[in-house]
Amino acid sequence: MADINIENFYRHIAKILNILYIHFPTKAPIYVDEVAGIDEPDEYGLHSPTYMAGFYALIWLEEEGYLRYADTIRQDGIDQASLTHKALLKLTEVTDPIYIDTSAGGNASTVALLQPLETLSPSIIEERKMVINQLRVALKSGSSIAITKLVNYILHT
Repeated sequence: MADINIENFYRHIAKILNILYIHFPTKAPIYVDEVAGIDEPDEYGLHSPTYMAGFYALIWLEEEGYLRYADTIRQDGIDQASLTHKALLKLTEVTDPIYIDTSAGGNASTVALLQPLETLSPSIIEERKMVINQLRVALKSGSSIAITKLVNYILHT
């Protein structure tokens, strides 16, 4: 059984990278609400652990060289954020499917959009094999296993 904090971390990382990719090359603010969900501080002004984990995932990605930002926006986000060269190269990499869910006889897949290959043009196949697009399919599916596998692939450089 996986630790929920690690599953949340991978989900936060996936969402952050997707948001930054959408805005690239423009620098944009990223708010924790977009990553970890809306959270109201308690009577002492403290956010929930999940919300704070989303904030620290942003900081961690910068410390590990996947994003840059100008400043924090309190504990609500970061301002003027963009992907680094390292992150852009990893997200635009074309690779064979990183994760395929075989629980439904191989039919349910995080890269199901690749089937049937023979009817797709090579450029569409290549686009769908890009890591960012596999990550988006994993996010859409909501599969913790798929998200974990893809984020692990991205972080192993």
